[in-house]
Amino acid sequence: MTISKWLTPLMMAGALAGCATVPPEAGFPDVQKQLAARVPQRVAWNRDAAADAQAGQAVAALLARPLTADGAVQVALLNNPGLQATYEDLGVAQADLVQAGLLRNPILSLATEFPTKGAEPPKLEFSVVANFLDLLWLPARQRVAAERFEQVKLTVSAEVVDLAAEARAAYLRHRAALEEAQTLAQALDAAQAAYDLMVRLHQAGNVSDRRLATEQAALEETRVESMEAAAEVTATRETLTRLMGLWGARADWSVAGDLPPLPPEEPGLAAVESAVIAGNLKLDAARRATATKASALGLADASRLWTDGELGVAGERETDRSLVIGPSLTLALPLFDQGQPAVAKAEAEYRQEARRTLQLAVDLRSEAREARDRLVRARDLADHYLHTVLPLQDRLVRLGMAEYNYMLTSPFEVMAARQARLTAYRRYIAAVRDYWLADGDLIRLAGGRQTISQPTPNEAPQPGGPS
Repeated sequence: MTISKWLTPLMMAGALAGCATVPPEAGFPDVQKQLAARVPQRVAWNRDAAADAQAGQAVAALLARPLTADGAVQVALLNNPGLQATYEDLGVAQADLVQAGLLRNPILSLATEFPTKGAEPPKLEFSVVANFLDLLWLPARQRVAAERFEQVKLTVSAEVVDLAAEARAAYLRHRAALEEAQTLAQALDAAQAAYDLMVRLHQAGNVSDRRLATEQAALEETRVESMEAAAEVTATRETLTRLMGLWGARADWSVAGDLPPLPPEEPGLAAVESAVIAGNLKLDAARRATATKASALGLADASRLWTDGELGVAGERETDRSLVIGPSLTLALPLFDQGQPAVAKAEAEYRQEARRTLQLAVDLRSEAREARDRLVRARDLADHYLHTVLPLQDRLVRLGMAEYNYMLTSPFEVMAARQARLTAYRRYIAAVRDYWLADGDLIRLAGGRQTISQPTPNEAPQPGGPS
């Protein structure tokens, strides 16, 4: 057999390996396609200065006007450094996939032996060998790496959905905190007016020291609540600022609008669970991870006996300058290590991943039911405040004012009625906030798919603001 017949397979393998390239997009278009029906905002991977500049311009345009919930989510998706770091997992997985399709480089060995006596020319030995088992297991390695790549795509998509949900929830919390602070500011003004009136009555000798102290205690309690509300505004603002990746001058943003009204109805619990199990991207990624472990187990079992084998060409130039050349084979014999530990490890990892996937499905079903129950309770509470408590408080304020105008009641009773109305309004706002937070949790659990119809501004009645 000629030398060329032995070298041809090695040369072909080397040529194929030399053609391997790493696609720069690293599967990101697939991520964008997965997210198209789940996240309405634009998703971009800023991989160079031009992309950074383009994202920066879009963020600046959004921050130039008061932020809506959708605007806050868009800023987070374009500007959050942690999300951009997560996208690099795609590049790592893509590189691993390309690497899995490459053969190990052939090894060239050269040796020269010089005679210790005489004037004979040196003896030259050489060999070129490559691991031929690499070629045998290459399809299985590629299959494992490809499944791992698909898993990473799903995981990255799930991270995008989670960030969008977190940004929206942070916006809602901040918007509700602002309304709470504004309502408490009005309550503090009312409490201050009541106390000032009580001071004048006390100076005139019309009320006791105890009554004055009681009014002052109520004033200071309202002041403490107002201070706590202001602190909550700051805390919720900073949470949203972090999620949007803002700092410096860009951290000076404002919000627009109020909390959205409640939609007319919600889907049933069974529909919510089904939507979560069918749409959750983390569960899809876990299923893919289980499939990856199964493929890895198959590879470990198939290759457990034969791990190293080299095929090549070896030659020797004798001292008389004659050339001897021929094929060479090196094979690791499975005498001591027959691959049982590697197979056992792969089996354990497969079972572990399968159990984790099952636990995740159980958790998701439970979280869906919990979020659904929170949503229903918040809806019932908000409806009760909207249709019963707030109208009743409004009526009490009107009746109190009418009686006060006819000098049938004291101004303190009117002020107390207004304070009660403000308290009821604060609780209504909290219920609406909790409703939309639960709704956001359901959407996040369903992988970004809308499990609840989003309302238009006129779909549900809104109460009057604090008065």
